[in-house]
Amino acid sequence: MKISRLFVYPVKSCAGIEVDALSFDENGPQGDRRFVIASPEGDFLTQRELPAMARIQPRFERDELVLSYPERAEIRVSMKSSSEPQRVRIWSDEVTGVDCGDNVSVWLTDILGQTVRLFMLPDNNPRRADSQYAPKDTAVGYADGFPLLIVTQESLDALSELAKLPVDVRRFRPNVVIEGAASAFDEREWAALMTPEGNRLPLVKPCERCVIPTRDPDTLERSPEVMRALKTLCRLDGKIIFGQNALFNGQRLSVGEALSVVSE
Repeated sequence: MKISRLFVYPVKSCAGIEVDALSFDENGPQGDRRFVIASPEGDFLTQRELPAMARIQPRFERDELVLSYPERAEIRVSMKSSSEPQRVRIWSDEVTGVDCGDNVSVWLTDILGQTVRLFMLPDNNPRRADSQYAPKDTAVGYADGFPLLIVTQESLDALSELAKLPVDVRRFRPNVVIEGAASAFDEREWAALMTPEGNRLPLVKPCERCVIPTRDPDTLERSPEVMRALKTLCRLDGKIIFGQNALFNGQRLSVGEALSVVSE
């Protein structure tokens, strides 16, 4: 098997960036989910409530986050701030974030149709992954719960075949796409993966899916065929499962890199 595609998502629930390699720091893939759109009180928001977030395209340029949106002037956000972190909530986690200012707030509010703020992950990030599944010192940014999400091309192909339409992997917002699995959904049985250098990617928790994958990331239109296929192929114990949350103990992953299954 090998890594076929890699992605980072600078702003939680906004469009991703396809990359050739992921570098890692103490919070996971560098540049991944380091910003979050939230209410003025700091409660996080996603495409579930605000589908237009899918068309907000981030990119990094030097020390700035640049946001673009169709038919709008782009806006630049400095990643250097002396502001004090304030409360941000991700699901049940009470964490912190640095407010990115009024200019980007107005820009986002105009697009999304409700008052929002953009928060940046502080240098001293107190958030930790669920210790039931990960070592207690595992830091995580504004991702739902873990540093990485892995899917396989074979599982995506099975979903596309049943749905009778090409299901874009971007619907599922993975960091790592793997090709070469023996069959669809083999990843449900994997304990861990290993790189040729001996670095490990423990698969720690199946990823429960919401309605976001049923919406086309470009048109924002619903695809009921995708939900029907998910219910048929991916309903486990009453939950829709697609992909695996993972950790990584190395410093870098690259497209084309071989991976092997570790039996534990």
